[in-house]
Amino acid sequence: MIISVVNGKGGVGKSTVAINLAGSLSRENGKVLLVDADPQGTASGWLKAREEQPAERVPRNGLRVTPEPWGASDLADKISAEAREMDFVVIDCGPANGKIERAALALSDFAIIPVTPSPYDIRSAKTTVDLIREGREEAGVRVKAFLLISRKVVGTSLGRDVRDALQVFDLPILKAEICHRVALCEAGIVGQTIHEYEPGSLAAEEFDILAKEVLKWRKQN
Repeated sequence: MIISVVNGKGGVGKSTVAINLAGSLSRENGKVLLVDADPQGTASGWLKAREEQPAERVPRNGLRVTPEPWGASDLADKISAEAREMDFVVIDCGPANGKIERAALALSDFAIIPVTPSPYDIRSAKTTVDLIREGREEAGVRVKAFLLISRKVVGTSLGRDVRDALQVFDLPILKAEICHRVALCEAGIVGQTIHEYEPGSLAAEEFDILAKEVLKWRKQN
């Protein structure tokens, strides 16, 4: 199964979602490839920090990360062969790069669109939603897209109302909600997943919920 984490808007938590979803899926004894398709190299930078950690802090499992960002041609040339060796491929797409987004979406079974509870970010997500719909209509792209509430600030009216606001896109909204938590930032800095950095935390529980939803897709796919 190939999953793209995509939104043309920066700052919505795409890399945090991609890294920790990949980590969560690998905990289920699956082989997971996390592809950095962000020219800024967030996921590959996370890998470099990870390689500096003592072995006991980053247990060996089925998670593999591309050491350098892939461009659109890399995705087209490599992803199919890589996917055959993996249970899951998670593609972390960078902001505002339509060529990479199109290549990733054309190859993916599913797309997760993280959206933050902000009127500006909700409106900006329309560009990504339109890109997916255009791909379906013009190129026969079959990716199934889901919205994910990301970087939610607990206890705010925006956080409470965002699910209703997202109905405008007429796409399914994942039950999981990823909240804005300091532990996720700290884990990213040291190259750990949230389950490695702070197991049993609320942030880890949120990614458990997300991973369970994704695993259900595999049974239905």
